[in-house]
Amino acid sequence: MEKRKVLDEGRQLKRLNAETRKQSHVHKWFAIVAALDCLLVFFYDRDMRNIVFSGGICLVCTYLWFKGRMQSRAYRREYREKYPQDPTPPPPPA
Repeated sequence: MEKRKVLDEGRQLKRLNAETRKQSHVHKWFAIVAALDCLLVFFYDRDMRNIVFSGGICLVCTYLWFKGRMQSRAYRREYREKYPQDPTPPPPPA
């Protein structure tokens, strides 16, 4: 059996952060569209089934959006703790 190349931990954290942010972005747009749909149905159609359905989708997607944001921030915080940047900037050229 061949050994596959394993990503180092820093690259893995960056990749997890990017994937989580991408998925969170999708959830955000689903929540926005569902909220707009809920408002339009409320003001024009008044069909409670559609209002509840759109509102439920909006609530679930909003929850997933915030959960993804917190997870992404946790990945970034963990990366910064494990791989700190040089705190002192280089001196200006003389």
